[in-house]
Amino acid sequence: MEEQGWREVGARVAEARKARGFSQEALATEVGLDRTAVTKIETGRRQISSLELVRLADALDRPLQWFVSAPSAAVVSRRAALEERRGHLKGDQTLDDITRDVAVLVEVRSLRPGTAKGALKAISPGDPGWQAEAAASQARCLIGVDAGSPIHDLADVVERADLYPYSISLGDGGGDGAYAEVGGVGVALVNGDLAPGRRRSTLAHELGHHLFGDAYSIDWGAGTSATEKAIDAFAANLLIPRAGCTERWRSLRMEHEARPAAIILSAEYRTSWTATLRQLRTFGLISREEYRALDSRSPTRADYLECGMRVTEELMPPYVPTGVAAAAIQAYRTHRMSAERVTEMLRGQIDIDDLPARDEIPLEALRGELR
Repeated sequence: MEEQGWREVGARVAEARKARGFSQEALATEVGLDRTAVTKIETGRRQISSLELVRLADALDRPLQWFVSAPSAAVVSRRAALEERRGHLKGDQTLDDITRDVAVLVEVRSLRPGTAKGALKAISPGDPGWQAEAAASQARCLIGVDAGSPIHDLADVVERADLYPYSISLGDGGGDGAYAEVGGVGVALVNGDLAPGRRRSTLAHELGHHLFGDAYSIDWGAGTSATEKAIDAFAANLLIPRAGCTERWRSLRMEHEARPAAIILSAEYRTSWTATLRQLRTFGLISREEYRALDSRSPTRADYLECGMRVTEELMPPYVPTGVAAAAIQAYRTHRMSAERVTEMLRGQIDIDDLPARDEIPLEALRGELR
């Protein structure tokens, strides 16, 4: 390997070490090296033996290939955009991992790009002709749901728009999520440690990036730009549309006080308390004083149960997209992917023994290989 190659490997060692929260001394102790050796490795001034790389990969909880292969083009672009902004190392690594997985499936033609990406009019900050409610209504048509009903099992629904969502634990400070395009296929990463309603809102937000034609998004921190606020409004209207919310709210208020009515609405639409109240206020269904009173005390799980409702857990981590799992198993069955790579890609949800029998290879194909 040339000097530049060792510098790249060293940089990835440093990145993985920081993401794990290790000091150079702690990593050195873990793998049986001197701290000065780790310093030289990270700066590309020391080569690494295959055995040392195995130890480093094990200590840093990274696959071997991650250290020696370049990240996907989408991740490279995203990192360039993040140069002067605070990123999240674990989130970046996880996004790198899942985009690599999807790239493999696209390469072996188990996943194929569709036509949904960029199907909606792109957002231009300050554009008076762009309306969040209209965009959300168009998106509902695109993913095959009616104008007002709650969208349940959102992860499966967004796959109809060629967006493959993952939910991975990234920690309390890990931000909300990210989006990247891989070979025309959309990939969304949601922080699985978020509350259930917020996980769904994050996925709806990433769907916005996908449908508006972004190549990637930067959502580890709170989005404050005009575009991010517009996509937040799109996500809210996608999950709680005016027509369905208004009709259901009026029906609930005939039987309940405002607080239990809002709790039931939140449970039915599977949205967070904050998102539910904001939509009720946006649609003029509650007054400013009612909003403040309701917002002062978030409901507990006991409050939901008292109203005869449960908080439904969607996108529980680790969540691997249904379409990705099916494509990976199909690739294994048809001899395009190894059993080890498939189980790694499915993040421990199945064992090698769970995989189906492989298809027989036609004799003609074998003869062709021998020529």
